[in-house]
Amino acid sequence: MATSESGLWRAVALVLCVMGALVSLLPFFMLIGLGVHRHAEPVLISTSATLLTFLPPVAVALARMERRSLWLGAALCIWSALLIAVLPLYFPGERRQAVATGLAVAGIGSTDKLPNQIAESLPEEPEVASPEVAEASPLNVEPPPPVTDVPLSDDQMVLSYEGEGRRMTVPVVFTNARREIEVDMMFDTGATYTTLPLSVLGELGIVPGPDDPVIRLHTANGERQAQLVLLDEVWLGDLRLEGVAIATCDDCASDDTVGLLGLNVAGAFNLAIDADRREVVFTRRQTFDRKLDVKPFSELSATFTRFPGGRVEVQVSLEAVSRRDVLEATAAIGCGDTKWEVDIIDVPSGDVRTVRRRLPRHVPCEAYEISLHEADW
Repeated sequence: MATSESGLWRAVALVLCVMGALVSLLPFFMLIGLGVHRHAEPVLISTSATLLTFLPPVAVALARMERRSLWLGAALCIWSALLIAVLPLYFPGERRQAVATGLAVAGIGSTDKLPNQIAESLPEEPEVASPEVAEASPLNVEPPPPVTDVPLSDDQMVLSYEGEGRRMTVPVVFTNARREIEVDMMFDTGATYTTLPLSVLGELGIVPGPDDPVIRLHTANGERQAQLVLLDEVWLGDLRLEGVAIATCDDCASDDTVGLLGLNVAGAFNLAIDADRREVVFTRRQTFDRKLDVKPFSELSATFTRFPGGRVEVQVSLEAVSRRDVLEATAAIGCGDTKWEVDIIDVPSGDVRTVRRRLPRHVPCEAYEISLHEADW
């Protein structure tokens, strides 16, 4: 009778040990995947995953004087269940990706398909905490608000203009390093950047240097290269715009004007032309993207990391190479027709700010595109 009872216990212990060994593989691969996602060293990843998964159950079994194999199997099952249950508390939203990465690293499946299928078969995680790395959100471009008639306010200025059609000229004040000059500018809706000749820039204390950015400028005399410099302020009446990129262009001057008033200045305002009174009403826009001014004086770069299992992380860096701080910027990351946004804030002059984000699940791209979507000083 004792022999029969002993044989039954051995059979139960064997079943529990086999079940425990199989069940413990799931938290083991999860810990492997979490370590890979956090860019840890391979030796540390494997050692930590092994100790965290198997050391507590082995310690429980060794502490028992009898039926150690039975206790080992039971402890493996219970401890594995606890690890799976508490993982969403410390690593929310990462269980499935961690399992897929761990299985792929272990070589289970010749492609990412099988590890992902196994990971997707896991139950949904309870929402008990927030992810440690914010997920890049879809890029949403809001349509501009409808044009409405607004009475003259502090955000409006009326300036008289001269000329007809594209030859409209308006008075503009430029200031830089406590120097100020008032000139007449041609309002040109086809000009991207505001232009000034070298002589006027010299009066403002600016001499373009070899490190200043160079652009292709389309003028009435054909295409030419022009350097961009950064001015402190541009005034349209009482309305001020800070940190304005100015293109050097002597050929853009005429007998009546010193240059072109481009969209990097005029785009900050909604315009209403009163042809009867020969006036232009400038109304400051509620939001204005300063990308045209910020982009030439900043450097945007990104690196992408694709982990086994399909997880993709992007590291976006923005360097402010001008004397002005970049208040905020939004980088657009493109993969086919899909785009995500990554926000970067408070980049001091001469400094680099780096942000790391993981991309939502998507069909991997051979090459990702990155561009500056919005920016502001």
